[in-house]
Amino acid sequence: MRWILLLIAGWTTLTAGLFLGSLSGTIAEQQFNVSGNIKLLIQGIVMSGLVVPTILYFYQRVYRLTDTHPKKLVYSWKSAYHFITGVLLAIVLASLGFIIASFQGWIVIEQWHTPNHWFTALMINTIIAFLYEALPEELALRGMVYDVLRHRFVAWLAVLGQTLLFLSVPIVVNQIQATVGLAPGNSINLPYVLVILCFGICLQLLRIWTKSLWATIGFHLTYLEISRFAISQNGYDVPPILTYHDSLLGLGGVFIVGMIIVGGIVVSLFILCLKKFIWRSSNSTQSSSS
Repeated sequence: MRWILLLIAGWTTLTAGLFLGSLSGTIAEQQFNVSGNIKLLIQGIVMSGLVVPTILYFYQRVYRLTDTHPKKLVYSWKSAYHFITGVLLAIVLASLGFIIASFQGWIVIEQWHTPNHWFTALMINTIIAFLYEALPEELALRGMVYDVLRHRFVAWLAVLGQTLLFLSVPIVVNQIQATVGLAPGNSINLPYVLVILCFGICLQLLRIWTKSLWATIGFHLTYLEISRFAISQNGYDVPPILTYHDSLLGLGGVFIVGMIIVGGIVVSLFILCLKKFIWRSSNSTQSSSS
């Protein structure tokens, strides 16, 4: 029964944090006439300020429940170097996506814009995305929620359960926002659902083989910035990193998104299978020698 309470506590903390974060931004806009990045930064500070310390508090209860005291915690600063692992993996997969789409003629790259056009906007958005999305979501979902589920279920069921709970967060928050008269934060449709489901699986598998939430934070953050400043051509009032013509009426961009997310799943599964093969080979060798 305790594991169910912890599961509900973790999910509720993230859902409430997301709603209160969006609410704080709306109040700041109405009462203090702030908008744009200032509004988003307020939302991020409120989100992380509520979710991060609460989840860290509950995490101690998770370790008591599972009767485990790992030497290196999944959110430990000692494994922060895996942040670079997540960043590089997302960049490599996105680059492959652009290269393949370009060679196939699905997109035609027209112009690369120098960093002075977009770098400042990207850095500001990275800070906001870290506070409002990547850090609290990874700590709560790929961290605490998965660990509670893994305590009760086999790995694939825990991954599936975490992913479904990940999807439920924006759906529930949208309903709460509509109930209190706020504009919904997301448009829930079939493409959005498919992306969220695949993204949740991708991030969880990445956490499993790196044993670090910093890898998922890095991947999550890099995916968001690539989506917003490279794949999306609308930009944040600045030119994108590159301008391209999508010959497939938007499907070229979809392919690149798929390359990042599905590619991340494939790479993670390959590494997990390889590690399992090496582990079995090592055990069989030791058994033979004994």
